[in-house]
This record gives sequence, structure tokens and C-alpha cells, in this order.
Amino acid sequence: MVSPSDHMANERTFLAWVRTGIALIGFGFVIAKFALFLQILKGVKGVGQSVLFGEGMIVLGAAVIVYGLLIYHLTERDLENNTYRSRHVLNSVFAAVVLIVAVSLALLVI
Repeated sequence: MVSPSDHMANERTFLAWVRTGIALIGFGFVIAKFALFLQILKGVKGVGQSVLFGEGMIVLGAAVIVYGLLIYHLTERDLENNTYRSRHVLNSVFAAVVLIVAVSLALLVI
């Protein structure tokens, strides 16, 4: 039998995904705005690599929130049906995608 604490734990996990996504989005905005500020100071035209890095962080943050929402709904469904299964494959694939994006963004800076 599923207890209310199971649902609350699922909601806390979802909120942790949202906080992580918001942090990535905020960090992306800081990087992009700071890069634009430096370009204005230097008088350089065009979008630099740091702006692209910041935009990539914003997209990554949005993807983390969407993924967290997906996992939340799947887990809620499983809890309601009393058929909870681990999502280790889906989590591993998502982690690999995030790592690939992070390495790609890091290579933009070099």
C-alpha cells in the first residue's frame, strides 16, 4: 500500500529537479549577460562563444526541468498502480546526454 509520504517524497524529488534546472538557467543568464557586457566594454560586434555557452546552459536547465516533470508523472502513475519500477536506464541515458552537452559546451570555451 502506498502511503502519503511516498507521494510527498516524489514531490520533493521533483522540486529538487526544478531547483537544479532553475540554477542552471540562472547560471546561463549570468554567463550570457556577462559576456555581452564584456563585448560592449571592448566594442566587439557579434555573439561570442560565451554567449553560446550561456544559452546552452539555459537550454540544459529547461531540459532538466522537463525531465524532472516526466519522471515525476511516471513515478506518480507507478505509485498509484502499486507497480513502482526503477528508472535506472532512463536516468543513465539522461545523465549521458547531460554529460555530452556539458563537454560540448566546455569545448566551445576552449
